[in-house]
Amino acid sequence: MIEDAEAAEVVEPAADGRRLRWTEHRARRRAAFVDAGASAVDIHGPEASAEQIAEAAGVSRTVLYRYFRDREDLRQAIADQAVATVVASVLPKLQLTADSTPRQVITSVVEVIMGWLDGHPNLYYFLRDRRSGSSLEAVENTLADQVAALLKMFLMYFGIDAEKAEPGAYGIVGFVESSGSWWLARRTMSREKLTDIVCDGVWYLIEGTTRANNVIIGYDDPLPLEALGRHPAAQEVT
Repeated sequence: MIEDAEAAEVVEPAADGRRLRWTEHRARRRAAFVDAGASAVDIHGPEASAEQIAEAAGVSRTVLYRYFRDREDLRQAIADQAVATVVASVLPKLQLTADSTPRQVITSVVEVIMGWLDGHPNLYYFLRDRRSGSSLEAVENTLADQVAALLKMFLMYFGIDAEKAEPGAYGIVGFVESSGSWWLARRTMSREKLTDIVCDGVWYLIEGTTRANNVIIGYDDPLPLEALGRHPAAQEVT
């Protein structure tokens, strides 16, 4: 009887005023199944089966697949949600205020990333899996582009070659991700110590670049927000 009720639920209504409500209902159901999928991956690992995901969602495997084309569509939906979650957690940390210092910005970003890795190691490995598409690359590219935009504005402000920004940003993001991956595999130190080491490494790269150009910036000095008005992209980093 439950199966019959679930099957009736996915029969599309006639083309009238109910269609919009039906579309919204399907979107909510699909989103709930994606949430269940992420939970199943967290619990069972990157190879979580459709049966385990369906169980987490409280439906049958047959009903689950009425909302996804196939297993790959389901995997991609879970990966896309994980990407959106990570990006949404990190980007606000790149919004600068009058009190922002290099240490504060770097630490807040790295803490969020390491915290997510620590809390969701299986989702991280799921994103690394080729079958999840280029999901991990999407996270890295999005974050690196935002970091590059900020670095470019500050380099321009200090009269330093702005072309250093993009490769520097991608190097920073790759360093943070690789360090987190190393830690997940070994856990030979606390997350707090790892965060301190990674933050220092990021700062050394930035500070070394500015110092090589005779610009001295203190790790705990307020960042010059006037730099954000010297580049068209500075109006809003999103």
